[in-house]
Amino acid sequence: MRRKFNCFLVIVLTAFLAGAVFSCAPVSAVGGAITFVCRGREYVYNPDAVDYDEYDHDTLASLERRGFFGGAAEKLAVADRVSAMGFDAETALNYVMPGLKEIVDEIASDVFKAKKDSEVVFRPDGEKIFSVSEGSDGEELDRKALYDRIRAALGGGTVEVPVNTVKAVSKAENLKKTSLKAVFSTDYGSSTADRKSNVKLALSKFNGMVVAPGERVSFNDTVGERTAANGFKKAKIIVGGKYVDGVGGGVCQASTTLYNAALLAGLRIDEWHRHTLRSGYVKPSFDAMVNSNGADMVFTNDSGSPLYIRTVCDGSRATVYIYGEPNQYEIAREYKTVKTTPAKVTVITDTDGKYADRVVYDDESFWLKAPTDGVSTEGYLVYKKDGRTVARKKIRKDTYQPVGGVKVVGAEKRPAENPDAAGGENAA
Repeated sequence: MRRKFNCFLVIVLTAFLAGAVFSCAPVSAVGGAITFVCRGREYVYNPDAVDYDEYDHDTLASLERRGFFGGAAEKLAVADRVSAMGFDAETALNYVMPGLKEIVDEIASDVFKAKKDSEVVFRPDGEKIFSVSEGSDGEELDRKALYDRIRAALGGGTVEVPVNTVKAVSKAENLKKTSLKAVFSTDYGSSTADRKSNVKLALSKFNGMVVAPGERVSFNDTVGERTAANGFKKAKIIVGGKYVDGVGGGVCQASTTLYNAALLAGLRIDEWHRHTLRSGYVKPSFDAMVNSNGADMVFTNDSGSPLYIRTVCDGSRATVYIYGEPNQYEIAREYKTVKTTPAKVTVITDTDGKYADRVVYDDESFWLKAPTDGVSTEGYLVYKKDGRTVARKKIRKDTYQPVGGVKVVGAEKRPAENPDAAGGENAA
C-alpha cells in the first residue's frame, strides 16, 4: 500500500533544499527502523517498507534531498534546516521520514481517551439541593515528547510512547464548589399580604440562578419592570422621603436581602443605592434601593467559580443562600453612627375625645406615629480568619432623613385622689 505524503510541504521544502548535496544511500536498504511501544502494543516505522518507485529519477532525487536515504546525522541536518525555516520539530521530522505521521496519528487515535468532568445538578427546591456526579480523567498522546524521542532514535531502536493524563473536574472539586458561601435573611412577617407577595415574587426570579465566573447580575434586568401585568401588587414605597402606595412595594427588601448575601459572599458590588429613609428590616448603610426608573443593584461573580443562588420566602422571613467556592475569610457587617438628627415631634391634645379609648388624662399618651431620628452612618465589612480580625473595610457612607412623629395626649386633668373617709387621718 502506497503512503500519501503532504505534497505541498514536500514541494516547498524540496525547492528550498534543492541546492543541498547529499551522499546517496542504497535505495534497497535504508535501515533505521523504529519500534514504538505503548501498553504492550508495538507500532513499527520501517523506512525499508516505504513504497516508492525506485526507477523514478525525480522521486529518488526528492527523497535524497529530504535525507531519507541518509543516516541519523544526515536526517538531523535536514530536519534542522527545515526547523530553521520556521517549521516545528514534528513537521521537520515528518519531512525527513515519509510515512511517520500516519503511524503517529494511529498511535494518537489508539491512546486517546476523552475525559469526563464531574457535573453539578442544582435543584434549589429539591430535597437534595445538589447532586454531583463522578468524574474520570482522560489520556492523550504527548506528541512533542514523542517527536523528541524520535529525534534521539533516528538511527533506529525502540521508543516508549509518552502519554499525558488529561485531568477531569473531580467530584471532590465540585463538592467544594457547592459550599455555602453566605446566607442572609430579613423579616417581613408583619407586612401586608400584597407586600409579602411582591417580596416573594422578586426573589423567586433568582431562585435556581447559576452565575458563571465573571458574569454580572442586574437586579432590574432579572426581576423585570414592576407592573401589575408582571404580577406585582400595590404596597407602600418611599417616594421623596415619604411612604406612599405604589406597585411593587417590598421589592427593595428583596434587593436588600440579595445585596447583603452578595456582600457576605465576598462578591464585587458594582451598583447600589440608599433609601432616603431608614429601612426597618436592615441596619443603616446596608440597604439597597431599586426602582424601575434606573436605580439598580448589580454585582459581579469575581469568585473564579460558578455561583448557585437559592431563595426562600416562608411568609415570615425572606432568605437568600449563595453557594460556591468557600470564602477565604469569614465576613461580617458593621455600621457606625456618625451623626444623629433628632426627628420633630408633633403633640396633639385630644380635646375632642377622638382617641378616648386610648387616652383621657394629660398624663396619658401614645404614639400615633412613632418618630425616627435621621442618621449619618458608615458601613463596614469585617474580615476574619480563624476567629481573628485581619481587615476592616469601609464600603459606604449614608445619610437618612428623620421621620417626624405624632404624639397624642389626653386633655383632662387627672382628679386628685380622695382620702378614705372611714380610714382618714382625722376620723373620730
